Amino acid sequence: MTRSTLVVVPVYGDLDSLLRCVDGLIEHLDTDHHRVLLVNDCGPDVDTIERALLDRIADRPGFRYERNDHNLGFVGTCNRAVLELDTGAEAVLLLNSDAVPTAGFLDAMLAVLDEERTGVVTARSDNATIASIPYRLTNRGAARTEARTRAVWSEIAPLLPESQVLPVAMGFCFLTRRELITEHGLFDEAFAPGYGEENDYCLRIAAHGWLAKIANRALVLHAGGKSFAGNRSALRAAHQRELERRYPFLPEAVAAYQRHGMTATERFADVLVPAGPAARLAVDLRHVEDAAGLARQIDSAFGDGFSLEARLPAGTSAPAGWAVTSDDPNPDDLVTAQILVDPTPGDLVTANRRAAYWVVVRTGSATPPWSSPRYRAGADRVVDLARPFADSVTPDELESAREGLENSMLAPLDGTSAHLERRWAAFLPLELAAAEVGADDASDEVARLRRELDDLRTSRSFRTGQAIAKVASRLPGRR
Repeated sequence: MTRSTLVVVPVYGDLDSLLRCVDGLIEHLDTDHHRVLLVNDCGPDVDTIERALLDRIADRPGFRYERNDHNLGFVGTCNRAVLELDTGAEAVLLLNSDAVPTAGFLDAMLAVLDEERTGVVTARSDNATIASIPYRLTNRGAARTEARTRAVWSEIAPLLPESQVLPVAMGFCFLTRRELITEHGLFDEAFAPGYGEENDYCLRIAAHGWLAKIANRALVLHAGGKSFAGNRSALRAAHQRELERRYPFLPEAVAAYQRHGMTATERFADVLVPAGPAARLAVDLRHVEDAAGLARQIDSAFGDGFSLEARLPAGTSAPAGWAVTSDDPNPDDLVTAQILVDPTPGDLVTANRRAAYWVVVRTGSATPPWSSPRYRAGADRVVDLARPFADSVTPDELESAREGLENSMLAPLDGTSAHLERRWAAFLPLELAAAEVGADDASDEVARLRRELDDLRTSRSFRTGQAIAKVASRLPGRR
């Protein structure tokens, strides 16, 4: 049995976005089971908005309009709507007035809300931080438009699990159980007029065992920032500080979700549903003895049809058309493919996050093994680990590697998704172990520095220096 749902839309300015939201609800909400409460929060052009809104909903069943006596802000309006104006319905959906529902959105969200211990559900969107799809973009400067999100989501959503657990849900489209509101309240007025209140709610109920999730089969578009006034940056910063005071673990929880809570399919969604310019192909030759020669071979095989970017040894010239950078690769700067030359375990961990497709090149360097940093890092040991997920070739076989890469890029999406998930699962433990060791090393270094500082403070020379400083401060002409 579908839960009856109260959809609350706080109204504040931006009539065009508001009417898109209402039109989406008119088209996609079953008002035989659910109802809409629009609450005007006395923002800019309040009377004009009221007339247009009443004209749009007219006497339409399932739609109700109310107006605050004065501006309450987003938090106050939501609390009034849910705790005073309409205390019925088995579920409550708080929907920003600049959000645009799409077909089937609420059914998909309610299905997830009915999962065990699920307290809050949000939807996929084009503008919802970690709920955005595609989240990471491969083409620098590209925009995550509504059209692009619709295209990617329609292809990717069937390959994702029905739901995933989030650290916190996104407030633009926020579905929760009425019984949780009854037990725990809704939004804390400390976060008035808005920003951060939804995170606080998620974390308050999480302390009682309730989960926040994303419904991958639900898509709700979101303009963002059009339903709120005031100094947003200052509010966000102040409320984020309050959140972190209450929940010190929150920043690390969000970072951990980005590391290992996401699936490989959603991470590489922008690659898997390609659009725009030539596919980006990255290569790092800084450790290669004959980097210029290998660069020419790579250019011969891949220069036509790929956008090549390279990291080269100082003084090495790149083939025409290549983009050269000296920075270390950013794992979140996604590329379509990466050529890995005699990779170390660390190279593979980075490539697992950065590139959807791999080509592994074995140079067979004549360098004595134990004098080679890459050999000492285990490069020869990882070939077998990488083999199920990449073509492994010599420099002379790069032409055939291009054919294999192109075939992989044209393969059916479901098979590519499954392949990526297997690779993700194989290499993620290496990354998590490295991250844990790095965190432990950082903690050890802090502890060591603190011990050194304590030793310094108790030393005779430190006390002598303090005494000299006190005497010097009293000398004539000194302040």
